[in-house]
Amino acid sequence: MSAPSFALRVITPHTVFEREASYLRLRDRTGYFGIMRGHTGFLTLLETGLGYYRTSAGTEIFLAVDGGLFSVEGGRATISSPEVFEGDDAGALALRIEQTRMRRQESERIFSKMIDGLEREFLKKTLTFLQGRPS
Repeated sequence: MSAPSFALRVITPHTVFEREASYLRLRDRTGYFGIMRGHTGFLTLLETGLGYYRTSAGTEIFLAVDGGLFSVEGGRATISSPEVFEGDDAGALALRIEQTRMRRQESERIFSKMIDGLEREFLKKTLTFLQGRPS
């Protein structure tokens, strides 16, 4: 006999997909929490990490979530995150989300350094202009 299910919607910048789930377990800053059909309205910020959902047939599917927002409204659970990966190998998913997070942090560091350089150049040219000297 299959368990009663609810709609689970996953939204990332790259994709949107829906699954049917009978149970969902994710983590926010207070720890792990579980969602089942009929859950009251709920909103929280997700922590980066592993969770899972259970299909109505009882199969557990792991989710690697890169932070984001989670809500339950009108019988639908929604994960909005920069990255969400699903699969049956928790170890591989944990590694994948960690590598993704590290790549994004490195990109953000490089971008921040580039912006700092642009700001310095802008201020230097502004000071030169204000002092009336040609550049």
